[in-house]
Amino acid sequence: MQSLIFFIIALSLLVVIHEFGHYWVARKCGVKVLRFSVGFGQKLWSKQLKNGTEFVIAALPLGGYVKMLDEREAPVAEAELDQAFNRQPLRNRVAIVSAGPIANLLFAVFAYWVIMVIGVPGLKPIIDDVTADSPAAMAQLMPGEEIIAVNGKATPTVNSLFQQWLKFAQSGETVTLTTRSTDIETTKQLTLPKLGLDDAGSLFSKIGIKTVQPDMPPILGEIVADSPAERAGLQTGDELISANGKQLSSWQAWVALIQSSADEEMSIEILRDGQVQQLDITPAADENNVGRIGAAVNTEGYEIPAELRSELRYGPLAAIPQAFSQTWQFSVTTLSGLWGMLVGTVSSDNLGGPIAIAQFAGDSAQQGFIAFISFLAMISISLGILNLLPVPVLDGGHLLMYFFEWVRGKPLPESVQIQGQKIGLFLILLLMVFAFTNDIARLIG
Repeated sequence: MQSLIFFIIALSLLVVIHEFGHYWVARKCGVKVLRFSVGFGQKLWSKQLKNGTEFVIAALPLGGYVKMLDEREAPVAEAELDQAFNRQPLRNRVAIVSAGPIANLLFAVFAYWVIMVIGVPGLKPIIDDVTADSPAAMAQLMPGEEIIAVNGKATPTVNSLFQQWLKFAQSGETVTLTTRSTDIETTKQLTLPKLGLDDAGSLFSKIGIKTVQPDMPPILGEIVADSPAERAGLQTGDELISANGKQLSSWQAWVALIQSSADEEMSIEILRDGQVQQLDITPAADENNVGRIGAAVNTEGYEIPAELRSELRYGPLAAIPQAFSQTWQFSVTTLSGLWGMLVGTVSSDNLGGPIAIAQFAGDSAQQGFIAFISFLAMISISLGILNLLPVPVLDGGHLLMYFFEWVRGKPLPESVQIQGQKIGLFLILLLMVFAFTNDIARLIG
């Protein structure tokens, strides 16, 4: 239920922002907006604004819409013809249609600006281990070194380092690292392995490093439904003691064991309500043959040691270009992912539908304000990018029609536009069905 609530909040907010972009530019262009509706269906509340727009809150809170004066939809009085959308010059129509996706992208910039001004806590990127004969070993990276910058850009946290490496790994570039060890700074050249978006999760292992992680007690937090952990009988609050007779005292030690034990049955001991119990569990292999059991560590009451804590933060002015850069980077990644799915280089299993988005919304909200607003920024970018695709029905499809109108000097025949709308609607429905199927497949495991 919580995930559903946050999904409705997220979707409604982002679609209203999108529609407000259309509304604001339409009003600036002199187009009369008949209705601005938050939600669909039965009216719950409405108010007539001074500019003639009816503002509505409707019963189904899944987005909204803007209805403009348009002769193609209903007769227009002679005195209001100059306010009709269809009577506007091409540049005005392009601006009005473009405004929705642009509003989503600008909201993402604002969201990232807020995040960077508040600051994102994280772990310092201190190297714990280097794999032999790996790119990291070739770059002479050493355990104990902290990677403080990539190509001169500060990387105060593990996540900021990951983001920088991911950006350059997509083309397999060589980057300049600034490292620090015992207050001595050194520069090193690292040639990143060329990775696709599907390989992002294994970026650090492909480079050949592990970063220092705090020793957390092996107490279970969230258990994923129908996971190996749930099927084995593990519960939230269980403390893991030993596996196959060997005692493991930290969460990290358990993670390493489970990841290396895909499809291997283990006999484990746990402490529950003061009683030691024995269970059997078999970690499931993921697409990289890494073992997973579907359980998270309980972080409640745990505090990361001060020597490992860091924060990515910028001043209000310095955060502006960083916010634009983050928005641009995620937009490029989104487009690369879509193109990869189209040509088959990225798995279409990555496509998520409403169930996946609802789960992400709920999870991010539980993690706090920063995680939730970051989720909003990413979904807002995705919404903006998707709406710019040249598919009839979407904003990008209308812009494509306007391009042909500009080339021809007159609009495309109405019959062509209608057929385009039908094709576009079919493609959107097909995409929705495919995404929903992926959601169901994830749920049933």
